[in-house]
Amino acid sequence: MAVIVTVGATIWLGNLSDEVPLLREAYGRWHGIGFVLLTALIVATLAGALLHSASARRAGRSVRLGWCNAALVLGYAAVIGLLAWYIGAEIPADFGSGRGGGAKGAYVAWLIAVVPSLAVVGVVGGLFPRVRLASAEPDPAEARTGEGGAPARRPAKFYQVVLVTAGICWALGALPFLLLALAYIAGTS
Repeated sequence: MAVIVTVGATIWLGNLSDEVPLLREAYGRWHGIGFVLLTALIVATLAGALLHSASARRAGRSVRLGWCNAALVLGYAAVIGLLAWYIGAEIPADFGSGRGGGAKGAYVAWLIAVVPSLAVVGVVGGLFPRVRLASAEPDPAEARTGEGGAPARRPAKFYQVVLVTAGICWALGALPFLLLALAYIAGTS
């Protein structure tokens, strides 16, 4: 369901970009591919968080921390969106000759490296951390509940999935981003 909502909303916003001035400008500055990828990331994060909240609760996952992860991903999307907004304005509309596609090729490679993975995490419900048993040596005052002395459960680090995924994405996208930064600096000088 989250995939269907993401694809449908992305297509709808793409069509709407002809009529809404801000969306039209974003579509132009992000060169179409950036608009599609960033819109899909935002929609996938929101749709995944909304649609997976109930099943995450039933599975014993932390809904509150899942929404914190969703907020982190939306912040990440804002940073990527701002970078793409300013860098995209300096990128030519066509791919350059040669094997790498020039600045446009580096721009597309960077966006493909840093955006879709987090959209997939959002769609599959990966933003909701598992709740696990407390450590083997818990604090006796906090680790015991009133029922049979079972160990308390605590959520995993909420930001772990987002940071690891973003780190891997940026490891893959570092070289294209460096090429983009050099092209941006050369273009503005």
